[in-house]
Amino acid sequence: MTFSQEVKRELCRLETRRECCAWAQLYGMVRFSRSFPAEKQVFATESQRVAEYFAQLAAGLTGAFLTVKADPRRAGEQGRYAVLVEDAGQRALLSERFGLGMPGLDPHFLEKDCCIAAFFRGIFLLYGSIVNPEREYHLELAAPGEFLAEEAALLGKGRGIQWKLSKRKGSPILYLKESEQIEDFLTLIGATKATLKLMDVKILKGMRNKVNRATNCETANLDKTVGASRGQVADIAYIAERCGLSYLDEELREVARLRLENPECSLRELAGMLSQPISRSGVNHRLKRIQQAAAALRAQEEETT
Repeated sequence: MTFSQEVKRELCRLETRRECCAWAQLYGMVRFSRSFPAEKQVFATESQRVAEYFAQLAAGLTGAFLTVKADPRRAGEQGRYAVLVEDAGQRALLSERFGLGMPGLDPHFLEKDCCIAAFFRGIFLLYGSIVNPEREYHLELAAPGEFLAEEAALLGKGRGIQWKLSKRKGSPILYLKESEQIEDFLTLIGATKATLKLMDVKILKGMRNKVNRATNCETANLDKTVGASRGQVADIAYIAERCGLSYLDEELREVARLRLENPECSLRELAGMLSQPISRSGVNHRLKRIQQAAAALRAQEEETT
């Protein structure tokens, strides 16, 4: 089951206690249909649960008789279940009852905040989708026309939902890509379990990113340490081959021997190995003096050749 299907299943289980909200939800479902009432099909969906939910809601509120038809040839595909009002007279009555001839939204169904939430819940059930948040954050609603999409966007703005508008294959789309906005919308329409799951996923993503950043930082520091150590070992080996380590002062010889024996250790670790421990910066200072001594020897060698 996809995350989108999980959300819709949760919404179908919600109990709509207020009649005004039930009407607002059904209004959103009918108003955003691309085909109804010109055609008998109200919508098509991959979810039998959603199709039956709509049919029961519409029959209970309006007394209309709806048919849910399944296409066995398209099992598992989107559009498997079609919901139809086959009687032309009932289609006309529903069109009049919901003001489907109006160019925009009917404010009669959207007078209360709870009704606006129910309205968006209805739209999402039939015409919405949400991507699994483990992949990305993206929720969208399909609209039958630009004017309705803009009105719905303004309606959502009043509840803090900042819809963005786009088109896909010439059809208007309202969408959200910010996780906080998606959480707010899911909470608004009553999908609290989905909201909590999205938040859990976001926390896990944040923890993974934090661990990855820390690992990358540690790797970078290790690479830096290894790179520096390689140069130090090369300088010490050059001095030992050319003059012997006795060429160095006693305090430098001890650091040189420890570096040759422990090329993987950090400066702080080397500092703790000395017969008389010093600070990290002290070890670094001594290694720089060794580097300078090696550079001086190389310069002399170049002059003689």
